[in-house]
Amino acid sequence: MRKEMQTLLDDIELDIQELKYLMQVLATDANPTLKVVAKRNIQQMRARLDVLQKLLDEPPVEEVAIPEAPVVPVVIPEPAAAPEPVKPTPVEPVVIEITKPVEVVSPKPESTPKPESEPSAIISSASPILAERIKPATDLRHAISLNDSFRFAREIFGGDTARMNEVIRQLGAAPSLEKALELFSSTVNPDEENETVVDFIELLKKYFS
Repeated sequence: MRKEMQTLLDDIELDIQELKYLMQVLATDANPTLKVVAKRNIQQMRARLDVLQKLLDEPPVEEVAIPEAPVVPVVIPEPAAAPEPVKPTPVEPVVIEITKPVEVVSPKPESTPKPESEPSAIISSASPILAERIKPATDLRHAISLNDSFRFAREIFGGDTARMNEVIRQLGAAPSLEKALELFSSTVNPDEENETVVDFIELLKKYFS
C-alpha cells in the first residue's frame, strides 16, 4: 500500500509541475489547445487524488513478517579410512614323493640253435655254366634268363620271338619230359649237335626234374 501511495504522489507532483508550466504559457498566449491540455491535466490529477483519498480511508493492513527459515549447516562426513589389506597366509608347499615302479626282468628264453643246412646237391649236366643259371620255376618261361631268351630266339627259332614263346608255352604245359622232348623235336626239328639246342634240352630236363 505504501508503494502504491508513493507512486500516486509522484504522478500528482508531475501533474502539478506540468500544470504550472501550462498556466505560465497561457498567461502570455491564450491558445485554446493549451487550455484543453490544461483541463485534461487537471482531470487526471483529480482522478489520482480520488484514488489517494480512497487509499487513506482504507484501514491499514498489518504486514505479517514471514520468518526466514533457519539455515541448517551441512555437515560433510569425513571419508572412512580404507581397511588395511589382508596379508595372505603363506602356504607350505606339499612335497609328493613318487616312487619308481619296480621293473620285473623276466629271463630271456634261450635261443634254439638252428640246424645246419645240408649242402646243396651239385647239378651235373653237359653244360655246367647253363646249369648254374637254371633254377626250379613254376613256369618254363620264367626259368629262361633274358640273355638265353635272346640266344634261343636267334639260333633255334630264327629270330621269331612270338613263335618261341608259343612253343615254350606248349612245352611247359606238357605232362612229362618225354612228351616235351617229342613236341620240341616235331615242332622245331632242332640240330641236336648245336650247343644252343643242347642247352635248351638241358633246361627242359631241369624244369621237369
